[in-house]
Amino acid sequence: MLLGHTKDAHWPAPEAAMDQAREFLEACRDKHVLVAPHTDVDGLTSGVLMLRALQSLGARPTARLPGKGEDIHHPAFLERLGASSTEALVVLDMGSRAEPLLPGVPTLVVDHHASDAFPPGAQVLTAYGHEPVANTSLLTYVLMSSFVVPGPLEWLAVLGTVADLGVDAPMPFLKDALRRAKRSSVTEAVALINAARRSSRFAAPLAMQVLLRAGNATDIAEGRVPGVDALRDCRLEVQREVARCAKTPPRFAGNLALLMFSSEAQVHPLVAMRWVQRLPEHIVIAANTGYLPGRVNFVLRSRAPADLLALLQELNLPPMGGAFAHGHSRATGGSLPPADFLRLMDALGFRGLSGRDVERRGVAPG
Repeated sequence: MLLGHTKDAHWPAPEAAMDQAREFLEACRDKHVLVAPHTDVDGLTSGVLMLRALQSLGARPTARLPGKGEDIHHPAFLERLGASSTEALVVLDMGSRAEPLLPGVPTLVVDHHASDAFPPGAQVLTAYGHEPVANTSLLTYVLMSSFVVPGPLEWLAVLGTVADLGVDAPMPFLKDALRRAKRSSVTEAVALINAARRSSRFAAPLAMQVLLRAGNATDIAEGRVPGVDALRDCRLEVQREVARCAKTPPRFAGNLALLMFSSEAQVHPLVAMRWVQRLPEHIVIAANTGYLPGRVNFVLRSRAPADLLALLQELNLPPMGGAFAHGHSRATGGSLPPADFLRLMDALGFRGLSGRDVERRGVAPG
């Protein structure tokens, strides 16, 4: 059986919602459609799957990726989307917030994040609340299987599933799908595609081109398509930055551990994951003051059974000048101006931090 194809009317999303999403896509025939995916592996593979589906339906799809530090709700990205003469919009893996997108443009949101609030007026297909919660590329793969021969595209859903949930994720038929896609090739391809957006050069558009050129995970793992060498360079840079920034000494407040460093690469999630292995009883906050000018980007991770979203949401802080407390109960974070980040840290118990602590510092870790 193909990955995720269980014929369960309630999984990976309710049958009625799946049918409505298919009707939305069928209505896109002969139309110009913008496809806006998140830039991680799950998002990019969702984007490729959606492009293939729309092409098979006779639509004219164009991919539009958010830039470094952007998502679908970022004003600059929305402005670029609005400047395109589009007749429909499909948002993948990043639409689980109740904020408007492109008023007047028919919009489909495909998502899996913990949320019951979505952009007003959008049609929504979400896996959230339907256990086991499918990642977006798997949800997209099941959705688009009505329009294309699904077998040759299964590897894309495998990549997204492994990237988001791991090789042991409780997804139906994942073990067989991994064998077909070749497990070693899948894990190598996931590492390369993920490195693209984490690199300081932000090579997510190149990563999507590699996925579009490849016919399977081995094409990427063995460098059979153009662009893989550049992805390998991205991975080397990220590895060096993780090793450097992970040397940062933590600060403690109760069961919270804070690591502050400065890097133009998106290494804060990887540094956090490295430190939760060292501090299994702590909630680790990895804060990067160098990723974006005028921002502190941070993540929360923990091996302990803690609801990290609830930890932030229950602080009841006044409105912040950025975004935080989105994502998953076990993986959340945000991007805040330095002053707001300091307010957040103070509320979490880290007293005495100052403006100097959140300065953007070249190469020296905090």
